[in-house]
Amino acid sequence: MELRPYTERDLPELVGLLNEAYKGRHEFIPYTKEKLRAELEEASSVLLAIDERGRVLGLARLHREWYGEEITLCAQPGPAQEEVKERLLLAIEQYARSGEVSVVVDAEDQEELAFFVSKGYRSESSFYQLIAELDKPQPLPPLPEGYLLRSLRPDEEEVFVRVVNTAYEGERLRSGVLARWSAEDPAFSTDWVQVAELKGELVAAVVARTDHEFNRHYHAKRGYLGPAATLPEHRGKGLGKALTAQAMNFLRERGLDQASLYTWEGNPVALRVTRGLGFRVSYEWKILTKMVKGLL
Repeated sequence: MELRPYTERDLPELVGLLNEAYKGRHEFIPYTKEKLRAELEEASSVLLAIDERGRVLGLARLHREWYGEEITLCAQPGPAQEEVKERLLLAIEQYARSGEVSVVVDAEDQEELAFFVSKGYRSESSFYQLIAELDKPQPLPPLPEGYLLRSLRPDEEEVFVRVVNTAYEGERLRSGVLARWSAEDPAFSTDWVQVAELKGELVAAVVARTDHEFNRHYHAKRGYLGPAATLPEHRGKGLGKALTAQAMNFLRERGLDQASLYTWEGNPVALRVTRGLGFRVSYEWKILTKMVKGLL
């Protein structure tokens, strides 16, 4: 067995590997070559494990998210699976530049959790998918004097991106994100982005979108809500709850019957607010982290 970087010619085999390995996972949507190519092109490092016949045994991907560096690991089932995962994990960790890496594992997958714990990872927190039924309008809570809710205007992308990234203390969004969302879903426009302003300045935002991949694959009518982003000096005023309620109503008015959003255990305010709006935890993943040296 050898390890080598991914090349474009590996793509068809990798699509088959991942679709077989992830079959049966929560709300899994099969990969296409285009979808996987886009994910691998955004990764900072991709390594493959190859057998003596040149067949792919496993894949490790290191990618940077707004919160840090994350590893995705997949190996063919079989007698060599443990060895493949161990070698890929050790090798991909060396490419980390931040000193800490994370993995996200289904909370129900005790075998996978035990594997990462045995390699020095520790459980950090839980990551949740929450679902709400859009069977009735949400009342909008009153806001402090001067605050106004409205939709984003097309010329406000730069300030919108700045508000979101400031609120999350990281590069969660980049310029051009509105065009990308429109390309992914022609129904999307700036009307789907709900914002709060004070004296003409944007101070908070919630993005509503259709869950287009899920809807297409599962023949559903579900919307997606991004987490509320509020500038630090405007927190504690109910803006996140009001914007989320308004975004839920927006989705309902467009014929969607469910809304999904994602948050993590370390954000108890978001959990409390969303549960108050009718969201329930639908699925849980565990986030595990490890300090690494990153030699490459």
